[in-house]
Amino acid sequence: MFVAVHSTSDMSSSPPTFIKGTCTDMCPVRERKLREKEGLLHLLELPIGTPLHPAPEAHPYLTVKSFSRSAAGQHTPYQDDLRPPAILYKTVCHLLTNIIERQGMEWCIVYDFVFDRLRAVRQDLVIQGLGSVDSIMVLEPTVRFHSYAGYRLCAEPLSKFDPTINRTHLLECLKQLLVLYDEVQLGCHDTPGTGARAEMEALYLLLTLGYSETLSRSLHLPRELREHHALKTAFAMSLAMWCGNYIRACALLPQLSPLLMCIAAQQLPLIRRRALQVMSCAYSSHNLTFPLSTLQTLLLYKTKGQVESDCRHYSILVKGNAISFWKGAFQPDTHVSSVHTI
Repeated sequence: MFVAVHSTSDMSSSPPTFIKGTCTDMCPVRERKLREKEGLLHLLELPIGTPLHPAPEAHPYLTVKSFSRSAAGQHTPYQDDLRPPAILYKTVCHLLTNIIERQGMEWCIVYDFVFDRLRAVRQDLVIQGLGSVDSIMVLEPTVRFHSYAGYRLCAEPLSKFDPTINRTHLLECLKQLLVLYDEVQLGCHDTPGTGARAEMEALYLLLTLGYSETLSRSLHLPRELREHHALKTAFAMSLAMWCGNYIRACALLPQLSPLLMCIAAQQLPLIRRRALQVMSCAYSSHNLTFPLSTLQTLLLYKTKGQVESDCRHYSILVKGNAISFWKGAFQPDTHVSSVHTI
């Protein structure tokens, strides 16, 4: 269950000591040489058009530090293995501009590469204990990446993309980001741009659609944030979900920005299931039917075939171009159907 985000910065009695990185490349020299020697360079770290070679050269401007899980007994990282804030931000920009748009390669492969390298960036952030502003600059684009990837790869098999893992990392980054926003606000530091923070707060509302804790958090945000269009729309959609007004939740979805719509679209199967369950009771009748085309419009289905597929999944009878609801026929299921493109 999701809970409200709280800062934990005041729980430590004395500030810890952190190592400050000095590496000026996206990948430390030590790792770059090792991976070149062992043939561990990723295809996305090679110049486009590089012919197959058993031991390709590791270019400083293309090789990116990979994620390494911490283990007991592992030595403390060297300063020259850690990247300072400016290099971390440069790495994120490289991944989300040059790499993410690479053509001629399956996007699942691109996702796996960027996912791993962004984890390494976040690891460097934590080890160095970087400040709020530096962390925010890295976490905001990371959140956007996971939000977009969840939608783009939603139809892929689990062998290629795990939506649960992606959502877990998305929430982890987003909650950390919200805590940093609160710390910046309380510390009277330079406040992040209202538009960027409003977008992140709206993402959190849509990820936890209908949860009272996140609705409560939004009500306590500064006025200029609450009045931002993105946050107002996301709040209205989450409130509609909390009230059980699933038709209004669907009606608000097209008003969202493309990125927010990527998150909201991933919630459509849940919204549709709850709406169909309510309608199975409200429109229960052996004699009367509900127009299939109307349901298609109300619940944002792209085709009539998608409507029929979901109805069959929940044991709702479809008669030609009409739907026959009966409260005893609906079969709720923990499994939610795939996201349909909208």
